[in-house]
Amino acid sequence: MKKRVIAKILACTLTLAAVLTACGKSDSGSNGGSGSTGAEPGSGEEVTLTFSWWGSEERHEAMEQVAKLYEEANEGVTIKVEYGAWDGWQQKVLTQMKGQTEPDIMQVNYNWVHSFGKGSNVFYDLNELSSLDLSNWDADYLKAMEVDGQQAAVPHGMTGRVQAYNAALFEEYGLEFPTTYDEVKAAAEIIGADNTPTGADNKYVLMTIGKECPDLYIAQMLYNHTGKPMQTDGKINYTEAEVKEVLDLYMSLSESGAMPTFQQEDPIDNESNPVWTSGRTGAIYEWAGTLNKYTAAYKGGDAVDELAIAPYITEDGSAPNVYVKPNLGYAVSKNSKNPEVAADFINFMFTDEEAVKALGTNLGISSNKVTNEIQVKEGMIEGKVKEAYEVLDSYEQTVIDPYFEDENVRGQRYIVIEALRTGSVDSTEAAAEYISKQQEELDKLYD
Repeated sequence: MKKRVIAKILACTLTLAAVLTACGKSDSGSNGGSGSTGAEPGSGEEVTLTFSWWGSEERHEAMEQVAKLYEEANEGVTIKVEYGAWDGWQQKVLTQMKGQTEPDIMQVNYNWVHSFGKGSNVFYDLNELSSLDLSNWDADYLKAMEVDGQQAAVPHGMTGRVQAYNAALFEEYGLEFPTTYDEVKAAAEIIGADNTPTGADNKYVLMTIGKECPDLYIAQMLYNHTGKPMQTDGKINYTEAEVKEVLDLYMSLSESGAMPTFQQEDPIDNESNPVWTSGRTGAIYEWAGTLNKYTAAYKGGDAVDELAIAPYITEDGSAPNVYVKPNLGYAVSKNSKNPEVAADFINFMFTDEEAVKALGTNLGISSNKVTNEIQVKEGMIEGKVKEAYEVLDSYEQTVIDPYFEDENVRGQRYIVIEALRTGSVDSTEAAAEYISKQQEELDKLYD
């Protein structure tokens, strides 16, 4: 990604992380960025490291292979692995950190490096570890995972949401893909002309699947509409009038038949949604880095050529500044007895050709320069994912504030959006709660 405008990121006092204030302060094996860093990489000393991550079975197999490759290349080093599904993983890591039993090397979510601390970094400052070459990352991308002046983690890659559209459906009706919301509504009059209130066999211009997708779609609409990011320094940047205008616009898409109403939606909220897989929607809004799972599900994976990546839809068709974020990262525990070897393992993941090949792109396109070069050379970046990143790179970018994805802050938006879509509140009430409920949660984090 080439163009970017980095939103200001601050590390602040956090409610949920009060349990972690003791992390990194133990005298037993803790280095805290100073003192002995244990064994040196390549020394041949007996070293055991623990490495943890969450993800799919495909990711588990790839990560285990990388761990074995490192063991083969580093005599005396043993890598023990811990992994599982995403559900409950954050709480597991919090519990481990409270007891100072966390792994040496951890796959971390973007917001963790900011929220797992009481105003400070609870992971090892990677600036202090010479075995990890930080120059392989763009400085702006490293900044996104910096806390209190310390490099808490390195990002695997950057990602943003894009619109993958079903070109075949638009061709069927002789339509161009819309670039404004007025064009979306006009297309709905043709594509959705035979739609019914039940939603059975309905066709739509676009869809936002699940809870996360409508939330992100509305957030991008707000950014486009106002030119302001969602929050800065713990304060929501919008007025109730601005939020109401965007919520009304979003709801007008359902009212026009361009998108399914809450009552018409299929309950399957992932890539297996039958409206998408059968080709009855013109577009979805999905992360560029994980787009392959949607393209593989579309018509059983046999019609990928029918799909394309579309320009963003805005009120007037102008190019927006789009939200992006680190898709995930890697951190070293402050309690690791051998942080230099742990950092060397991370460096190996990103720079060893066999390791990069083993990982493939199941973690997305990497923002590490060496990894990316190998991915390109090996032809790993192709198809719709490649197109998606090319589209992202054509726009100015803003890194989402990490507290945008805080579970409590985001959860309040989810509640408000669902209440609006079900008709429990009108847009005036929803706009007021959209701001006030988020702000209440942010105030707790910045208290």
